[in-house]
Amino acid sequence: MSENGVRPNWAEGIRAKRLHRCWSQNELARQLELAADSRTRASLPSRSSIIREIRFHEAGTHQPGPVYAELYRRVWTRNPEPTAESPTELPGDHLALAWTVGRLNLRMDRRSVLQLAAAATVGAALDPAQRLIRALAGDHRPDDTTITHLEDRTRGFHRLEEHIPADSLYPALLSHLNEVSALLEGGLPDHQRNRLAVVAGESAILAAWFAWEQGDEHMTASHTRLATVAAKHANDDAIAACMTGYRSYMTGGNGTQSTRLIQRGLDRIGEGDSATRAWLLARRAEETALLGDHRGALRSIHEAADVYAGVNINARPWTCFLDPGRFASMSLTVHSRLRRQDDSAAAMDEIALHLGPTTEIKKLCVVKAEMALAHYRLGDVNEAVDSARSALDATTAMNFPLGWDRLDNVAVELKPSRTQVARDFHTEYAATRPSRKQPSLL
Repeated sequence: MSENGVRPNWAEGIRAKRLHRCWSQNELARQLELAADSRTRASLPSRSSIIREIRFHEAGTHQPGPVYAELYRRVWTRNPEPTAESPTELPGDHLALAWTVGRLNLRMDRRSVLQLAAAATVGAALDPAQRLIRALAGDHRPDDTTITHLEDRTRGFHRLEEHIPADSLYPALLSHLNEVSALLEGGLPDHQRNRLAVVAGESAILAAWFAWEQGDEHMTASHTRLATVAAKHANDDAIAACMTGYRSYMTGGNGTQSTRLIQRGLDRIGEGDSATRAWLLARRAEETALLGDHRGALRSIHEAADVYAGVNINARPWTCFLDPGRFASMSLTVHSRLRRQDDSAAAMDEIALHLGPTTEIKKLCVVKAEMALAHYRLGDVNEAVDSARSALDATTAMNFPLGWDRLDNVAVELKPSRTQVARDFHTEYAATRPSRKQPSLL
């Protein structure tokens, strides 16, 4: 990396080419092996060592030598980039993409998002959007179809955030919020005003999360206030409860403060909105386990599992992330922190059933980091490092603060290990980890 901390252009080029093809660093390593002739392949190091070299190249630590440079050239030639651009480079089309994804309301992998992004650029002239433009111009009030368009778009933003880095998606979300705000300034019937208030609250929650990811304390607080006011006007306790859940990640590691916020959300929601309640109960279990409250953590995660058994995770936009694999990862966090080995192993078995090509990138940041900790505590250093590398790959792609926090824990736990794989991971992590830390915004 250069002296001013900026990656050289050649390093960014390797990373960009990999991400455009929707490849992990492990997949790129495999492609490099395939591109080598038999003589070169015999001289290549192990897969894990190739991955380490890729990390160094992408971090700008050192430039590829002649052998790697030639292998990269062959891989890019054999595997042309998809005709659709990466969604991170389509900020002008993210509004249309969010509407498309929200209307479908389906789980999808990154390649599907790329395909939808290409479709959104072609079919962006949508009738609901035209109605919205006329409404904003003052020609007429928005009708229910236009508001449905905004509701779908809000749901789409919550799904896209697991595939697209916050700094890319945030500007489009702000444009969306501005459109909602402009409509709310007009004279509307109560039922339409209430629907738009819900849209504003659901969008502001995500905007606060994006602002926090980027370290913007002022905008995080501003969006948080908007979510709280919108929840009050819409009489929607779930929005307020969700906001406290998001804020529980923003305490700078203050477990006591996080637990208080989560409890405030649980008190606010009561027995309503079971998906949000299941998530908050699991969050409370995670934090109380970290505080050493074994009995309270187990009671909370068991209650969360009972509630989760009957939930519809698509009931609210923010709960779409809580699929069985992600819920199992929260259970793993609890049992691993409590050093309950059998329960940790069972949770990892459950997670393995749900990981695959459709697993969202941001989800992998947290899930794989938690699996790394659990594997290490179960005595398997190699599996721990493999999972940690997967988490590092995903976290680097998304620049996700929560992923860095979890990986920091992995790095600390692996530090005493004298194994070569653990030492190699520490070197790779030090070369990749950004220096910026998220401040506590509470």
